[in-house]
Amino acid sequence: MQTMEIKIRKERIKENPVGYKRDFNDCQGQELKDDLERKASSIAKGGLGQIFMFAFTLYMTGSAINLFSIVIIGQMLSQSIQYLTKVHSAFSSLDNKGIPLFTYKLIYQAIGLLQLGVVGYKLYNIGLLPFNSADWIDLVPYHSQREYVVPYNYN
Repeated sequence: MQTMEIKIRKERIKENPVGYKRDFNDCQGQELKDDLERKASSIAKGGLGQIFMFAFTLYMTGSAINLFSIVIIGQMLSQSIQYLTKVHSAFSSLDNKGIPLFTYKLIYQAIGLLQLGVVGYKLYNIGLLPFNSADWIDLVPYHSQREYVVPYNYN
């Protein structure tokens, strides 16, 4: 009976090509910090493009109150509220990486508040937010007349 031998040669692993890093921790200190700050900045400013999309969509709904505009405004309102509530989950990949995230989270929240402001402006323009004094006229107490004027005849 014939036996077959398989010889496996272990070759030395070649170095990585230029620009390729095997894992993220191979970066040098400052380069890693710059990459993380660039990623945090892109996450923080990611919703900036949505503001213009919100404004254009809300402009296209018109100034009348109808089913279409209410659905679109409700969707935009819920998206902007969700955007504000997901601050920590948006930056969870960058936690404990050695860079301060406070300013990036502040930018992220400011953009979320700006989105909410665009939706609030639309709600005000179609009359669904009570900011005018006429909207609160029912809360002004009604004063009944306490004195009566009786006409006097000289005849």
